[in-house]
Amino acid sequence: MERRFSRSAESTMDSFIMGLVEVAARPGMISFATGLPDNTLFDTQALVRAMEEVMSEDPCGALQYDTPTGYIPLRKRIAERCGRVLGFDVGYEDVLMTSGSQVCFDLIGKMFLDHGDVMAVENPGYLGAIQAYSAYSPDFRGVDIDGEGPDLGQLSAAVGDGARLFYSIPNHQNPSGVSYSEDARRGVAEIIGGSGCVLVEDDAYGELGYHGRVGRTMKSMIPDDTILTGSFSKTISPGMRVGWMVVPEWMRKKAGRSLEACCLQSNTFCQRVIDRFMADVDYDSYLDVLRRGYARKKQVFMDAMEDCLPDTVSWNDPEGGMFVWLRTPEGTDAMRLYERALEGKLVVMPGHPFHVRGGANTIRLNFATPSDEQIADGMRVLGAACRDLYS
Repeated sequence: MERRFSRSAESTMDSFIMGLVEVAARPGMISFATGLPDNTLFDTQALVRAMEEVMSEDPCGALQYDTPTGYIPLRKRIAERCGRVLGFDVGYEDVLMTSGSQVCFDLIGKMFLDHGDVMAVENPGYLGAIQAYSAYSPDFRGVDIDGEGPDLGQLSAAVGDGARLFYSIPNHQNPSGVSYSEDARRGVAEIIGGSGCVLVEDDAYGELGYHGRVGRTMKSMIPDDTILTGSFSKTISPGMRVGWMVVPEWMRKKAGRSLEACCLQSNTFCQRVIDRFMADVDYDSYLDVLRRGYARKKQVFMDAMEDCLPDTVSWNDPEGGMFVWLRTPEGTDAMRLYERALEGKLVVMPGHPFHVRGGANTIRLNFATPSDEQIADGMRVLGAACRDLYS
């Protein structure tokens, strides 16, 4: 008997990252590869207190099913931050809670993509999102990213060809660390607004600008054309798997129905814990602590790169987030650098899986996960590998 997978299962991209996670977990390895936040910045004591409060006040409610669209007090809290911090007013009814932002991407693909539909994605772009959308077999159109943001000509061409979606990370992009300039944001808004293409604005790193937020949200500029997605994975805990999406009113009913069909609801207990945590800690002050922590870590990493890496490679200096984007000489294959670093027990993330075209000479480096000592040791390994390959 022949067993056959669905087109969706066959179309879903393989995960290069999962293999790296397994390699990075081996004893003695140093990892600059994964997208994990800094464990030392988790406020574990405040989270334990929030858990205890949630379970003492309404234990059955915390352990029971809730509405498919999520815990209403947390949705109201997110809506309040949208107005106060993100620059647009929204009712809590348009805020939907999900099991991390990864579920948002799958839901959006399910709502908008049929086989062969054109979809614009940043090039490079976040691999996890591209993997989620790949299940719906779109015709991916890469929009190149430089230090200012997306290539507006390429984006305009994709929209002109009927793109249903444009997936973007305007703030501290994963993998490149780039943040869109104000001109780039205006250009994207002019192209997308009223075109029929929906902008998916992934704001996973927006709260992690070292000096605060770096620019207006696209949602505040073209609200009816934008789905804003967010996550508490980078600010509170990735293991709790709580994310959210803010949809235009015209999409609310369809999005809620799709969410219910997908997973019935996201985690009641963790939503309540996060809501209580945000109330207890003065969330704005808590975010300032995170920003200072990541700014310090980034500078340690930058200093080590300056000390250890040859001038045959180049890199950016991000304003926020967790990643540095390294370029090896044109015409080289960074997989060789990955392999050479691995011989020295250092794991880095090759850049080509983040691209729909090109990217062979790129590497994504995460400075959030390793300790200061590991950064120093790992950078010496990376420097030696670069000198061996590119001198």
